[in-house]
Amino acid sequence: MAERRGYQIEDLFRLKTVGDPQISPDGKGIAYAVTEIDQKSDGYRSAIWLAEEGSQPRQLTFGGRSDSQPRWSSDGRYLAFFSNRAGGANQLHLLPLAGGEAYRLTDLPRGVFEFAWSPKSDAIAFTSRTGGAQASNDRTPPRVITTFRHKQNGQGFFDGSRLHLFVVGLEGDQPKQLTDGDWDDAQIAWSPDGGAIAFISARHERRDWDSAEDLWTVSVKGGEVRQLTNRLGALAAPAFSPDGKTIAFAGVGDPEDTAGRNSRLWVIPFQGGQPRDLSGPLGRAILAAPLSPGAPPSPVQWTSDGRSILARVHDGADIHLYRFSVRDGAATRILGGQRCVMGFSAAPNGALACLITDHTHPAEVYRTDLRGSEEVKVSSANDELLSDLRFPEIEAVRVPLPDGAAIEGWVIKPLDMEQGKKYPLALDIHGGPHAAFQHQFQGAYPLALSTRGCGVLQMNPRGSTGWGEEFARSLHGGRGERDFPELMASIDQVIRQGWVDPDRLGVTGYSYGGYMTGWAVTHTDRFNAAVWGAGVSNLYTMFMHTDSTIQRYAENGGDPWKMREQYLRLSPISYVQNARTPILLMHGEADLRCNTIQSDEFFTALRYHGVEAVLVRYPGEHHGFRQQGKPTNRLDYDQRLVAWFAERLGLKKTLAT
Repeated sequence: MAERRGYQIEDLFRLKTVGDPQISPDGKGIAYAVTEIDQKSDGYRSAIWLAEEGSQPRQLTFGGRSDSQPRWSSDGRYLAFFSNRAGGANQLHLLPLAGGEAYRLTDLPRGVFEFAWSPKSDAIAFTSRTGGAQASNDRTPPRVITTFRHKQNGQGFFDGSRLHLFVVGLEGDQPKQLTDGDWDDAQIAWSPDGGAIAFISARHERRDWDSAEDLWTVSVKGGEVRQLTNRLGALAAPAFSPDGKTIAFAGVGDPEDTAGRNSRLWVIPFQGGQPRDLSGPLGRAILAAPLSPGAPPSPVQWTSDGRSILARVHDGADIHLYRFSVRDGAATRILGGQRCVMGFSAAPNGALACLITDHTHPAEVYRTDLRGSEEVKVSSANDELLSDLRFPEIEAVRVPLPDGAAIEGWVIKPLDMEQGKKYPLALDIHGGPHAAFQHQFQGAYPLALSTRGCGVLQMNPRGSTGWGEEFARSLHGGRGERDFPELMASIDQVIRQGWVDPDRLGVTGYSYGGYMTGWAVTHTDRFNAAVWGAGVSNLYTMFMHTDSTIQRYAENGGDPWKMREQYLRLSPISYVQNARTPILLMHGEADLRCNTIQSDEFFTALRYHGVEAVLVRYPGEHHGFRQQGKPTNRLDYDQRLVAWFAERLGLKKTLAT
């Protein structure tokens, strides 16, 4: 047997992503998706797998394209799923589990974005885009922009089309459209009797200027929609109670000042009434929002007795599964520990399928139940890769602050540390700022740096989520000024352990972490090398370029015309004349969140002042390309980062074996 080795950047091509576990109605089967890199196409392929109780998992779909989001029919006879196997956009497909080939249920020009089975298993509700300008094969029409919001990262510029609700039978008949209008309708849930569908939509007059959404219902027979909430902020994941009298959902609770606020668990009567906050006393965020427009939300799921609701909760550096009492909101942790529950699905009998990851294990599917029975690992997509690897020590770090608070994180130590030897240290800063480093698999450059003999410090300073609203929102109006001293104090605390060479320090970060990297190199000369990923150098210009202007307004305390001095005071480019650290800047050219102009401005200013700087632009890549972009670009990003630090921090030239 070959000796185990440290993680390498190229292991990206062996790493598989397991996701979306869905348990069967009888609790005996779990369907899930496995995605892997297709090096030939420089893309991805995914397939649906099935794990039945007492049997080894087996692959259900083949074809080398993208099959995803499996969903059981209520009677357990079918699996519906998305596939682009015919080319083009995702379409609904059905797989009869008694035998036979999967067949396509829809053939829509813009495809299908999300779907849900009817309780009787005789129909499927879904969303698809309608209206808007469509480009011909030989000409892309001019974009005529009239709305304040007109673009979204990963989606591009709005083309005037809108997401609306449809219902289709299982025989492939013509879908029936249930909603229309100049707004998007999404996140669908059937009533238990199959007569109505709940959904989320922003239809109020100021929908272009705030983050508010509302919960609506519509009869499956068609007709007028009915509004249940009144601007409770961004909402997600509606779910009917088993008796159909109540709808649960997640929502921020504030229509405008949403940045850094916890999403909460609410219930509201189906016939109308005041919503009731169940999770507020817990002081932690409910994780339910979709990762992208049209994607399914993380579930908010009722237990079969109607007394409790299950939801994932952001709990410090972990994501745990909780049960909330509908009567009084009492919260009980079902799955805890230093790990992250990335998804779950519950059967009526209490059986649970969960997707779980930690620092040294990519996410895999586990089987357990609501009684807390032993967790049984179901999938093994990455077992072969893990059998080749050794992992470094990852040590918790807690740094007391002058005001009596503390920040938490960890340091990934160099692999195979030797007693008495000094090693370089890289400070890795997370994005957001309302995000956090979590107990998730530490693949990519953090482990690769450790393999090359470099420690990596990851902290959750003021502004991070998981420690309550007050902690997250305490950064507003003071980014850089308040969290940077906390990060430097963390470095000093680790240096006092005795193994860090204080003359070989690096700093890196992506998105807000890129902003903080820019702040670091313009406020200290302690770092020998810096790598900026998709950062922000100028808050003033970002306000006009980003797709998330409303959030930036809240985070920065107002608009840049009224608070010009503050915007400039908190912009790294205002201090660029102080920079001395060699810096590598990398950015996707299709980034609509932190526009590439931010790197362009900073790079030009740095070079003007004689600072060593290199700018790398990735054509066609959006803000999330480090997780979702072309595999060769993801590999290139990490290779350049490690090489930049290796040259300037004196890392080992050969990999640990």
